[in-house]
Amino acid sequence: MNIKNLFEAQRKFNANLILNDELDYYKLETRKNLEFHVKIGDLANETKCFKYWKDNNNFIDMQVVFKKYIDCLSQILTLGIDNNYTDIANICVKPNDYCISDQFLNLYIDINDLIISPSKDHYLTLFEDILSLGITLGFTQTQIQNAFETNVCEKVAL
Repeated sequence: MNIKNLFEAQRKFNANLILNDELDYYKLETRKNLEFHVKIGDLANETKCFKYWKDNNNFIDMQVVFKKYIDCLSQILTLGIDNNYTDIANICVKPNDYCISDQFLNLYIDINDLIISPSKDHYLTLFEDILSLGITLGFTQTQIQNAFETNVCEKVAL
């Protein structure tokens, strides 16, 4: 998947954010990492993939799941911008055989790897895994790109 345009759209959105000027770089970075953990958790919650008990309410609103997925994608792009990984043009998107629960757990591991040992390799792994999750959830690359660009452009216009 070509992500150059996604980085550009996210960069424009981020330029309009008013950041708390009382936060130093470390605190800002820490909060962005925590925000990503929270957003991944919100997405997992919407998919209900963590439930191991019988539940009569199995309805999953895929529109809400998709919106939360796009929010996660926005966060990973911000982390890439903040860490100067924007020279990455393409991400290889591969479906995998892991269940959705395993994919979410792997994302948490990927995030922690990136926090503990920031590197382009860890970032690429994280990005590949989030895109792979999107495939597992049933989203196409075109849907993801179009929704992301539309979502960010709407936010910038506000």
